[in-house]
Amino acid sequence: MELRHFRLERYKGYAERTDVELAPLTILVGPNNSGKTALAQAVPLLAGGLAGSDGDAREPLPLESCGIRHGETFEDLVTGRVAHGRLGLSVTLGDGNGESLLSATVQNVVAPGRTPERQIADWRLRSNDREIVADRQGFGEPSDYRISVPGASPDLRPVVWRGLLPKQPHALADWIGPQVDALATWAAGVRHLRCPRRLLPSPFRAPERAPAGIGPDGRDTPLALAADDVLRESVRGWYRKTFGVRIDIVAQGSYLDLVTGTPLRNDDVRIEQAGRGLSHVLPVAVTALLARRAGAGVDIIEHPEAELHPAAHADVAELLLENLAGPARPLIVETHSEMILLRARRWVAEGRLPAGHVLVYWVHTAPGRGSLLEKIRIRENGEMDTWPDGVFIENYEEVLAIRRAARGKVKV
Repeated sequence: MELRHFRLERYKGYAERTDVELAPLTILVGPNNSGKTALAQAVPLLAGGLAGSDGDAREPLPLESCGIRHGETFEDLVTGRVAHGRLGLSVTLGDGNGESLLSATVQNVVAPGRTPERQIADWRLRSNDREIVADRQGFGEPSDYRISVPGASPDLRPVVWRGLLPKQPHALADWIGPQVDALATWAAGVRHLRCPRRLLPSPFRAPERAPAGIGPDGRDTPLALAADDVLRESVRGWYRKTFGVRIDIVAQGSYLDLVTGTPLRNDDVRIEQAGRGLSHVLPVAVTALLARRAGAGVDIIEHPEAELHPAAHADVAELLLENLAGPARPLIVETHSEMILLRARRWVAEGRLPAGHVLVYWVHTAPGRGSLLEKIRIRENGEMDTWPDGVFIENYEEVLAIRRAARGKVKV
């Protein structure tokens, strides 16, 4: 199944209901501290709730998922950090057989003499023309819910949850078991690559098998390269083309080193001794090159251009565009690079990427309203259907200032 849409209500800086449609490539742009990272990390937060946790079945939303720490307490997730806050989440997944929508409201319950706990206040699952709704009755124990399905009288029964999903789905309705399994399977395919990134230092032991992932900060990237000859050769080719340097795994006895060449001589140095940009972009390259093998899920990359000279931003954009996995595995990119957006527009204008395969969100803030989204679509000619003030305007304003200064110096 593929993620097509998600919704947030009272989530961190997003005080208003926020609807996010996804395309195979979704680009988040906007000023610092506007809410881009929080929005990108909402997908791992959802995935954590859908994957569930046998260790803490009463926690609908784990505070750590996909390697991301979402907050120290549940209050950190709620707009205004309200002690009795409610957080609304929904996700729409689809495939050739239709769509499934899951929505839930998580309530923080604080009672005298009791440890605060999170409870699912209301829950809804819809699949094509079938729907089931569960509304919690009171805040005590056991967890009694009013269960409603079309064509039947509501009844009251307890529900045990595993994250945001019922632990025994067949007890609610015979058709929801496959839907619950599909949601959990999708959640397991969510990968998030945060910024800054940090590689496993050399030397390291050779892995017996390829790691399940490279980790949220890219730490296990060297292990993935050492275990996968095809991946390693693809990465080597990209580094030669982009930076004009070699990158390789070399054996040092029972240990391995991740090395690169120097511009002055053909010497090998460990990559952490080379320019920071070479090591910082390596997990980005591996994430992109493995996307089509990864199956259903979502890839989220924070600032793929970080630590790189602006001239390399276009190469990173090409890497991401060439390896888009399609609707089954959309890519969400949070960026400050104008070149990544420009290159996507160029691909659309040249017919290399359908216009509907790219969505841009301008994330900004407004007094009294918090973080807001403005959806921007790219037309088939590469132009944007709207262009808010403040999006990558620095170059334009600098050019105008230079011209004004030059006119002032002209002698008559």
